[in-house]
Amino acid sequence: MLHHRHEHLAAPGRRRDAADRMSDAAVVTDFPAADEPTFESTLIEGGLADGYWIQAVDVDGDGRPDLLTSGLVEGVVAWYENGSWDKHEIHRLHRPVSLDQGDIGGAGRRDLVICHDYAKTMFDATPADGHVSWLRNPGPDGTGQPWEVRSIGQLGSTHRLRLGHFSDPEQVELLALPVVGPKVGRAALHAPIRVMLYRRPTDVLAATSWDADLVDDTTFRVIHAAAVGRYGPPSPIGLDATVLASEEGLNWFGVTREGAWRAERLGTGELGQQDQTGYRGSANVAIGRIGDDPFAYIVAVEPFHGNTLALYTPTQSGSDLVGRSWRRTVVEVFGAPNEAGEGPAHHVVAADFDGDGNDEFLVALRGPEPHQGVIYYKPVDLDEPHLERRRVSTPSAARIAVADFDGDGRLDFATIGYYVPGYFLCDDPKVILQYNRFGTPVAAQQAIPFGPLGG
Repeated sequence: MLHHRHEHLAAPGRRRDAADRMSDAAVVTDFPAADEPTFESTLIEGGLADGYWIQAVDVDGDGRPDLLTSGLVEGVVAWYENGSWDKHEIHRLHRPVSLDQGDIGGAGRRDLVICHDYAKTMFDATPADGHVSWLRNPGPDGTGQPWEVRSIGQLGSTHRLRLGHFSDPEQVELLALPVVGPKVGRAALHAPIRVMLYRRPTDVLAATSWDADLVDDTTFRVIHAAAVGRYGPPSPIGLDATVLASEEGLNWFGVTREGAWRAERLGTGELGQQDQTGYRGSANVAIGRIGDDPFAYIVAVEPFHGNTLALYTPTQSGSDLVGRSWRRTVVEVFGAPNEAGEGPAHHVVAADFDGDGNDEFLVALRGPEPHQGVIYYKPVDLDEPHLERRRVSTPSAARIAVADFDGDGRLDFATIGYYVPGYFLCDDPKVILQYNRFGTPVAAQQAIPFGPLGG
């Protein structure tokens, strides 16, 4: 049977008495052989010179998800065309880090926003290291030509970008998130971060930069990820908000009905490793759906470049993300931190891979072995909590892209190897596509679902 025991999944928010409380660690078991998730692996490209970012984007507008990749060594931003998987270079930039997609130019195409000119590492950062630009999609007739690069602004150590409607329901905006504060070198590491909101100009093709608002410069340190969504109050209807993974743990961060930016703590993250690693809090985050509840659980990698996978489950019922209290349970610890204070876990996404209406989640491990590849987790009981696990890919994985790449109604995933000097260099970085060969097809499955980008 393909979809097992989800009928026994405990309702989020059900209270337990003192004799039946959740332990500090989750129960994690192997999948029964008959229910194991299976994916068919396809090598898209091996022998890369670097590897960091991967994302599903319909670059050519044919309705099929393509793959977008980049790395910090050669600085090549490229896309692989769905079907043939031919590689097309978009542009070469100095140390590009993060991308997002949207119709910036108004032509109905998937343009890109990108942060680049990043310092050698975040330990070498200065306020002058970091630019934000957008890349104009030339359309099908421009395949093989470099995309036009247009400036958005200069922001030191920008590490994550998210497009959304954060304060204006009618106009797309760009939230830019540095990883460290505006200081030099090690002094920047735990300094408060300047979070900026860039507003798309009305005449975006004539603009040489975008207007920017400083929305926070006191709350966050070591921001590593941001998940964007419609999370309900305190956001007004029609506005996006974020869940940030940072030294402060997990925080809802967005504009309230009063029009002010505010942070709401959801969880503190990992607090016990700071003396050993120098880091605390959370690093990556995804939010899982169970049935009709879009915020049934939160899963996080902790702390920065951490070794701990944590599950957050609500301790009382509620319809919104912020209106609940969350209990943290450790799912798995992937070995001890290395000499740099880092672990192998780098990204997490949540999506319904088996088609039963409940989200599973994937964790990307950069390595080295035995903690390398992608592990698939299915919640069996959120109240216990109890999960089943299986490693479904073994090559080093920096990030995970989720989409229905072959159009069969089942969500697939792709990875790129982690090869970033100053942090970790995997053996033979490669781009790999994993086709879903076990789930039940979902009618009208979105080719690129909104949520599984993760943070």
